[in-house]
Amino acid sequence: MADSVLSFWDRNHFALRRLHSLSGIIPVGAFLLNHLLANSTAFLGAKNFDHHIGIIHDLPWLVAIEIVFIFVPLAFHALYGLVIAWQGKLNQGQYAYVDNWRYTLQRVTAYITLAFVLLHLAHFRFAYLFGGEEYGSAYPTFFTFTREGFHGLWLPVSAWIVIYVIGTTAAIFHFCNGIATFCITWGLTPGVAARQKVLVATSALAVVLFLWGMVSLVALGRTGAPVPQPAAGHTVVSAQQLDFPRAGP
Repeated sequence: MADSVLSFWDRNHFALRRLHSLSGIIPVGAFLLNHLLANSTAFLGAKNFDHHIGIIHDLPWLVAIEIVFIFVPLAFHALYGLVIAWQGKLNQGQYAYVDNWRYTLQRVTAYITLAFVLLHLAHFRFAYLFGGEEYGSAYPTFFTFTREGFHGLWLPVSAWIVIYVIGTTAAIFHFCNGIATFCITWGLTPGVAARQKVLVATSALAVVLFLWGMVSLVALGRTGAPVPQPAAGHTVVSAQQLDFPRAGP
């Protein structure tokens, strides 16, 4: 069985590497962009955050969309990425060039990002499996649910903030540096000048994504500010009461 699996990897190495590269951009990378942008609206206040997250949660067939376009591609990208990382040889110690450091950091951030994504899913999407609230209870007060996740589950808020800063930074570097690698892999940047332009563009994108991530953490993890509560007379409606599934933040 093991030999047949290894034979499959060897026979399809080229196609799998291309598919792995593509999946990191679409749909995984596209989801990261949307996720960070939507979360950044928390800095504009609970009403804005609830509105924008609510648009996503009101999509029909949301669970099916999650499975097909997020969880399956993410699982493939992560698992095959581990295979690539294990096979890679790090040589930044012998040849301390920028590209060698980028190669090394791409693999280091892969491990950090994978661990962070699993923790993030357990922290919010599947928190109900680990003693937290059922994710359907977030609807429609997503801001309250998310803030309570930082302030009242497992760890103090300061520890969560440190974890999310590290994990978000790793995920952003892995994605943006991966765009540059994608362009090389797919022959989109054949010359040195073209590669440098892509690096400048992806570096600028990384700064924007980092700012989105940090402002959301400031808003959701801020201590001293009360967690907003539903207005008087407002009833929080769960996904079960609405009779269709909803996803957590």
